[in-house]
Amino acid sequence: MHNVAKSVYPSYEIFEKDGAQNFIMANFVEKENHIGSLLSIFQEIEGAEVLRSTSYTFSNGINIYSFQIVGATPQQIKEHSSFVGLVPNRPGTSITRLHEERILNVEECVYIDSALIFSMYFTILPKSDDYTHLLTIVSKESNGANRLNNLRRELSQEVVSERYTSWIVGRYPHFAKMLYDDFKQGSTAERRKEILAKIDKQFKDDQRPPFDLSIFKGILRFNEVILKHNFFKSAKAAVCYRLNPEFMRDLGFPVIPYAVFLFAGSQWRGFHIRFTDIARGGVRMIISKPNTYSKNKRSVFQENYNLAYTQLLKNKDIPEGGAKGTILVSSHYLNQFAPIRCQHMFLQYIDSLLDCIVPGESEVVDNLKQEEIIFLGPDENTAGTFPAAGALYSKGRGFKAWKSFTTGKDASLGGIPHDKYGMTTHSVRTYVEGVYEKLGIDGKTLKKFQTGGPDGDLGSNEIKRSTEKYIGLVDISASLHDPNGLDREELLRLATERLPLRHFNKSKLSKDGFLVLTEEKNVTLPDGTVVEDGARFRDEFHLIKYSDADVFVPCGGRPRSVTLDNVGRFLKIGDADGEGMISGKFEKTPKDQLKFKYIIEGANLFITQDARVALERCGVVLFKDASTNKGGVTSSSLEVYAGLCLSDEEHAKYMCVQKGQPEPEFYKKYVQEILDRIGDNAKLEFNAIWAESLKDPKTPKVYIADDLSKKNVQMRANMLNSDLFKNKQLVRYILKEYTPKTILEVVDIDTIIKRVPENYQHAICAMSLVSRYVYSTGLKSNEFDFFKYMNKVTADSAQSKV
Repeated sequence: MHNVAKSVYPSYEIFEKDGAQNFIMANFVEKENHIGSLLSIFQEIEGAEVLRSTSYTFSNGINIYSFQIVGATPQQIKEHSSFVGLVPNRPGTSITRLHEERILNVEECVYIDSALIFSMYFTILPKSDDYTHLLTIVSKESNGANRLNNLRRELSQEVVSERYTSWIVGRYPHFAKMLYDDFKQGSTAERRKEILAKIDKQFKDDQRPPFDLSIFKGILRFNEVILKHNFFKSAKAAVCYRLNPEFMRDLGFPVIPYAVFLFAGSQWRGFHIRFTDIARGGVRMIISKPNTYSKNKRSVFQENYNLAYTQLLKNKDIPEGGAKGTILVSSHYLNQFAPIRCQHMFLQYIDSLLDCIVPGESEVVDNLKQEEIIFLGPDENTAGTFPAAGALYSKGRGFKAWKSFTTGKDASLGGIPHDKYGMTTHSVRTYVEGVYEKLGIDGKTLKKFQTGGPDGDLGSNEIKRSTEKYIGLVDISASLHDPNGLDREELLRLATERLPLRHFNKSKLSKDGFLVLTEEKNVTLPDGTVVEDGARFRDEFHLIKYSDADVFVPCGGRPRSVTLDNVGRFLKIGDADGEGMISGKFEKTPKDQLKFKYIIEGANLFITQDARVALERCGVVLFKDASTNKGGVTSSSLEVYAGLCLSDEEHAKYMCVQKGQPEPEFYKKYVQEILDRIGDNAKLEFNAIWAESLKDPKTPKVYIADDLSKKNVQMRANMLNSDLFKNKQLVRYILKEYTPKTILEVVDIDTIIKRVPENYQHAICAMSLVSRYVYSTGLKSNEFDFFKYMNKVTADSAQSKV
């Protein structure tokens, strides 16, 4: 039991006693009925007989299983044990039943489980005439084709559900065996064609509907696009498949990623998507209540894709492109955050990913033949101790870039905590103050509302940095309002101590103010309004009169809190609605009829894109999340860069802050350089968006920001595919310009070039060249403008003494 708590694999022992082989295993599993699946594994061994099996369940979630086996050697038992932690544990499903009845063996069962995950997300029903007709119509609208394709994928998942795909594959186990043999032998086009012909004939004879054939086509497609996997590795925490993302081209996704990983664990499934070779993004663990698990299961890949793509657009000022990982936990296993078990699954994700990216791993099937370096960050349910655990685990696995593998680590491992230094808030406030400067406004004269409380990173730092008069805040604990202005000293106390709003001292409120806790019921407010439910009141607070203010800075809250359906409540006009707003019906709305005049998004995805456009068309000055809150990604990127530039010894000396000890002088200077760079980058993009908006006032700023990002991304991709970086002097010059002075004081440029991977150097150069060019020349610049720009940079590099 002690071993399994420290290991990502099931812990087991094999020993001989009384003429039988005894197998004892400890593992985290969902339910005690897992023993039936394990029993089937050992009964597959020819001549083996299980004389006795027992199981014990402990309060910490660990189960211990014991089997007494005769007729099998320790080696045979060990070989079969590599799948004991991965066999699907869903009693009653067709695949589990076929395994327990020994129609499918354990390898076939685990493979089919992975194939069904792929099939669920990537099987598309045959296109109909109705779809083609609708596509012709909606393609005329901005983003119309993408929205129709999203709907088509959602409907496909409703029809081709995982339960149904499991059932149809279970009806034809001989085809399941053929599919596995194709995978095992290394899939070929000829063999796939033969298998499909047999399935097609059988289904025609059985008069199966067309989408049944689509399911099997999807599984064959899975076999085709696997480039690398750890399926046959004797010790694996989960099965990981590196996929060729070209399969997504037929599925209507607007941009095809650079790489996709699919993971199948015993109690979880997951993905990792990155849009460029060098990319970074957080890993989100999704924990569901039983009533929301099915919805989350259907949407997890689309959510992963959207988050990674948003990250791509946001990461325009750093070398890493956009990436994101997801871990969807089975609600049967866990439906609330549990640190030990969640970190265990996170490390299983890490371990199986490392199987496919650490060079030279034995027993890994590799048709990619290419080294990959991936950088991960914290996200929902993977912050705290998780990044440090991931970095140290990768070090133990021999990953050479372990210091940079995860960001968000403890300062003792060279991490730079965003909340302590207000990295994200620094860029958000640059936008807030930029608006005030452009419009000639004194922030001290403005009323302000904020979602996200003083216990959070963005919320606490926004309070500390703000100059406006707060009239309202909400967080997970409470709704707080005072029309006469909330006591600033009390807010600063909460922000400094990182306490939620429930701890606000009510004596600091005026007679018109109130604090309503989320658990409270039937509370009477000073104006006589009765709040029936505190949680519902909190969820709608940003839409009701008590949050009316000049400035709104979302620093927390659920994604899609403001949509086209409810954005009409941001106008003080009775018949206002999202469709009317976006069509321009309310474009001449007087400023005193706007709920908020200025909205600077700190939190991600709080407002949907169409709602943003609707607000801008009514006169609201709005800047979106991908522009405003990129301070955090800039800090994380430079944390990665320090790890790549410095040796292990230098990193420990300069970047690691030991507990109870002062920060090294290097660390302090490096943090200040990061803050300066965050501010500079934010000003450059803010000014570029503002300048383009002055040229074309009819175009919403959110569209301008997106167009600048897309131009940046496309130019970077083209540059990385060119031979520009054969000019070694140019690369050297740009690296010297990019590298923070603090690093150059301890590591010379020649050493940096030796240590930093070449593809990362090229990513730095492409980012540096393109971002400055796009910000300085705008959207209308052409090839000749870029030619002149590059001539100047090349000339400067040739004249430099680097």
